[in-house]
Amino acid sequence: MADENYYQYNTPPQGQQPPQQNDQNYNPFNGNMPPMPPQEEKASVGLAILSYLIPLVGLILYLTKKDSRPKTAKVCGKCALASVIINIVLTIILYAVMGGALLSGLSDEAAVDSSYAESYDDELAAETGSDSGNTSDNTVGDYTCVVKGAEVCKDWADKDAVLITYEFTNNSDSAISFDVALDAKAYQDGIGLESTFLDDDTDIVDVEIKPGVTKEVKKAYVLRDTSTEIEIEISELISFSDDKIITKVTL
Repeated sequence: MADENYYQYNTPPQGQQPPQQNDQNYNPFNGNMPPMPPQEEKASVGLAILSYLIPLVGLILYLTKKDSRPKTAKVCGKCALASVIINIVLTIILYAVMGGALLSGLSDEAAVDSSYAESYDDELAAETGSDSGNTSDNTVGDYTCVVKGAEVCKDWADKDAVLITYEFTNNSDSAISFDVALDAKAYQDGIGLESTFLDDDTDIVDVEIKPGVTKEVKKAYVLRDTSTEIEIEISELISFSDDKIITKVTL
């Protein structure tokens, strides 16, 4: 009590006012001593971690505590800023990796398409009597079929047509006809040609042949014009396979 009532019995130095008890720097043990500087607690580790995990919280802590707890505010602000920078860098790296993977996948797909196109062109370059290219050694499923020739003619309606001669071999275990075994389509400029009939019976293709027998059959198609080459695609009529015999015929 003597220290607290020091100024009741002693006059302070000239020009100096005694500290008041409501002064935040007031020394309750000795009022005549110089004021004690404010002491801040150590920065909070928990708030620093929270600021790193949630940068927005770190910003709020920095703005609200920069006066009352400057150390804690500074640490929280730094953690929030570091979190934002690291997240931006990681995002850039992630997008770069994903972009590289995407470009690599597109490159691989283009290489596959190019390889397929080259293989397809090589097949079409082979010649068998007419300008033709065949897959699977002219065999699909249990049947072998070769385009032997093409003849421009007129159909029953006096339209320009082409008569395709096929050499059909039945390698199955039962008798079957050409039209039941195979689906033969003709195209000009990628557009399908309709099948048609001639005045004679040379285009009959529904005659059955026994296993191991080879027979020539003929089928007519209406032409779009008489100069564009024809592409013949032969596949099994009923099959889950994508195998085809592809033949190009020059008129």
